Amino acid sequence: MLEGRSRQEFDMTEITRVSRGELRSDEVVETVEDGGRVIIEVGMLGRTLEMAVRKYDDTYYCDTPVKLLTYDDEEGLKRCLERYRLASRSKDENGGGEGSTAERAAGDSPGTE
Repeated sequence: MLEGRSRQEFDMTEITRVSRGELRSDEVVETVEDGGRVIIEVGMLGRTLEMAVRKYDDTYYCDTPVKLLTYDDEEGLKRCLERYRLASRSKDENGGGEGSTAERAAGDSPGTE
């Protein structure tokens, strides 16, 4: 029937679709920790691109159209999400705000490091 393939390959993963900055970074991490996947839609150069955030084994992944970013811990993933303004800052980092106007305006696009 499904020889050579694990059951995990066919399990349905809960997918959460959001716009850029709609979730806080800790909410994205919580979703992927619970086995879900977060698709973040980003408007860039008149097009909508999708960034997929997921976790497999002990590694966090942020799939961008340009490159695959990987992180060994949730803090690394949070920094990535905040740096590229894919998610707003966690509540515990700045009292619930989304960072200063300068911080929000200073982000660059994923994959352009």
